[in-house]
Amino acid sequence: MMLRVVCIVLAGLLTVACAKSPAINSTAERLPDLSAYSTYQWQQNEPQATINAVADDELDGIIRNVIAYHLERRGLQQATENPELLVAYRTNLRQTYSEMPFSRGKAEAREAAPWAATSQEPEGSLSIDLIDSATQKRLWRGTATAVVRDAQEARGSVPEGVRALLGE
Repeated sequence: MMLRVVCIVLAGLLTVACAKSPAINSTAERLPDLSAYSTYQWQQNEPQATINAVADDELDGIIRNVIAYHLERRGLQQATENPELLVAYRTNLRQTYSEMPFSRGKAEAREAAPWAATSQEPEGSLSIDLIDSATQKRLWRGTATAVVRDAQEARGSVPEGVRALLGE
């Protein structure tokens, strides 16, 4: 009985360990030296996540928590008054199109242009801005994108996307 439980637990762990994480593409310049800053505050008070109205508040909380975690690892503390750094983020969800070949056995016209078909993929993006509060100039912007079909996939992509941008 104990051996069976151990086997089930190991099988579960292997399944989780081998689960494919979402492919995250990130574009950002190298994060600037933030040692001159010790405090930050969110630039916007309203949720900026726009997947759907029900999930916006939850997704906003996840995004803010993950960004805060990475900023605090860099020595920044959240401030309620006179922050040295402002943090803003934006999300976007759009359809992208990728070319794919027609299947074999279709009309001769398709054989002449085998790459003419396209498929739709929903792409979610997260952009993060770091702004010097004294000068109001943007110090840095990073954007991460991933295929996101629904709010659950968006929630799952956030930690890896933020780590790709702000991680060490």
